[in-house]
Amino acid sequence: MMKKILLFSSLKKDKVILDLSINSWLQLNENDDFKLDILLYDDNFDTESSDFIVQKVNAHKNIKLINLNIDLKDNYKGDHQWNTIQIDRISKIKNEAIQYAIDNNYDYLFLVDADLVLNPNTLSHLINLNKHFVFEVFWTLFFNEPYYKPNAWDYHSWAYYNEETLIKLAKKGTYEVGGGGACTLLSKEILLKGLNFNRLQSLNFDGEDRHFCTRAQALGYSVFVDTYYPAYHIFNTSQIGEAKDWFINGAKPSFFSNWLTENWSNKVIKFYQKEKCFFSKLKFFQYDIRRSIIKSYNKNFN
Repeated sequence: MMKKILLFSSLKKDKVILDLSINSWLQLNENDDFKLDILLYDDNFDTESSDFIVQKVNAHKNIKLINLNIDLKDNYKGDHQWNTIQIDRISKIKNEAIQYAIDNNYDYLFLVDADLVLNPNTLSHLINLNKHFVFEVFWTLFFNEPYYKPNAWDYHSWAYYNEETLIKLAKKGTYEVGGGGACTLLSKEILLKGLNFNRLQSLNFDGEDRHFCTRAQALGYSVFVDTYYPAYHIFNTSQIGEAKDWFINGAKPSFFSNWLTENWSNKVIKFYQKEKCFFSKLKFFQYDIRRSIIKSYNKNFN
């Protein structure tokens, strides 16, 4: 029986980025086992981007726009500076996509961020993994960071048990992780169990994916990241040309080995060695303070 897949993205990017990302989604390989529909939410202030989205919708029968009654005043301004109100707003939008997928009887919901350019094999590969919650890796060099980081982590927020759990994600595989997202395939089963992006009061973390992944695990589902077909994350506009060339030349996964070199792994190892040294000294320092307090207590009360 043919599966119905819904790709959803909330769009708030410049036209030149959307041109790359949406075109890559339209070129995702399909087969006789599934049919792909694309649902978009226009969250732009920019009229040029909005006009482009409308053109895409009009040109392709499998693309639809969803109209949500969500106020623009709390919208993310595109400067990588988030607050709780903006994050909760994004959560509401994604929850609407979940409900749409349920109401229209889709077998899978594929949530994709607007600045991701995908390898054509990504979706079919993720479906073949037969996971209820799996996302594709991408790598980002964030501002003031010493090395590229993946969109996956061992525990909140964006932390790893050690350097090896991060370095292994540079190798092809499918790994159980603590959290991640932004390019996520979700089964109908997990959606029907009540998975959503609502904030969990007991988790003091920003980022809707932290709460989303925790809820999935509380429902009894493991979270997986796949690394066979990394996406290209256009983190800043200086990467647009490189992302375009990458896609035109076959969107090869091997491209990212240019980023994830031996020098990269050495930086990761060096960082965690320093972290271990710091926390080792901190534990000793804390022990020394506790010992001094106990001595003072004994002196005053004996």
